Amino acid sequence: MRITNAQKKELSDIVIVNGLKIIDFNTSGDNQNFEVKYKHDYYSFSISLQNPGSYYLTIFSVDNTNGYSLSGKWDRTLFYFKNWAREIFEELTTPTGWNTFENENYLNTNIEDIEEKFSDTDKILVLQGIDELKERISQLDLPNESIKMIDRKLDDLKIKVDELSKFDWKSLLIGTLVSLILSLSLPPELNGTIWYFVSQSFNNPKQLR
Repeated sequence: MRITNAQKKELSDIVIVNGLKIIDFNTSGDNQNFEVKYKHDYYSFSISLQNPGSYYLTIFSVDNTNGYSLSGKWDRTLFYFKNWAREIFEELTTPTGWNTFENENYLNTNIEDIEEKFSDTDKILVLQGIDELKERISQLDLPNESIKMIDRKLDDLKIKVDELSKFDWKSLLIGTLVSLILSLSLPPELNGTIWYFVSQSFNNPKQLR
């Protein structure tokens, strides 16, 4: 008796189908136990094989910091895992209505950035962050032409990493996004979502710092 690789693949497929990124999750366990944990918060989903066809689940969901447990067959395990993943995606992509650009330091800007250049390692991380931001924005319900324009403008910023200080580059990124939001007349409810995507795309402790 074991939790098979095929079963683990089913779980990873659910994560991807629900618009989440595998890189944002840690997994652990052995043949009898398997846990999926979101790296940036407390959300986790643990599976323990009790006997053939029966699984004991411990779930820390978006709305339950204490967690809860239940048992079921594999089809029920998949059902609960789908709900868990969907709730995480909705939590990450739903603006509160209180998010504004003015009250957040999305890019960890500080006074040292004014003259400091990006190191070679910084540049790699920033370019990865831009690609991740593009991927996240592509998931939004926007016209294809708007997505293409945003992609082009973000790609232009990649070149500037070699030329500008950290402060100037961050300022250019912020100005570019503000201009895109205004010129494309994006729905107000997407404003906070895009800034949240910025913080998530550059959330590596070494990125933009």
